[in-house]
Amino acid sequence: MWTLDPVNSPLLIRALSQHWRGVSADIAWVGEGWRALVEQCHSDIAQRFPDYELLNIKQKHGVLAFQANPRPCIKSGEAFTAHEVFELDAIVGKYVELSTRVCEFCGRRAKLREGRTLELTLCDTCEVRFDDPPQPGTD
Repeated sequence: MWTLDPVNSPLLIRALSQHWRGVSADIAWVGEGWRALVEQCHSDIAQRFPDYELLNIKQKHGVLAFQANPRPCIKSGEAFTAHEVFELDAIVGKYVELSTRVCEFCGRRAKLREGRTLELTLCDTCEVRFDDPPQPGTD
């Protein structure tokens, strides 16, 4: 399974749904191996910014992309301070860095596989298990 959704992660999705911008989303577009990273990132952000606004959770260039604002900008109408942005970026940055060493699929120790067509962070077992899609235009 390559997403965290209400079927495989109901408690996590319920916790995240309180922070989604606009309508409630029900999928975090990352593999199950990063569930603990997503849970802890959410927890750390919510502890510092209880009303944070979640924009998206996905894998981008092989690493975790947890996109959020310190608070809902639409409701508050006020800009975020540089210090708030710095604090939020520091929290998220910690988990982005950790995601380069955790297999997105199984959660074991891994490394970022940049030589693939689709960059992924995978352990050696999952690297062999998941074929790299062919380069466009090469049949």
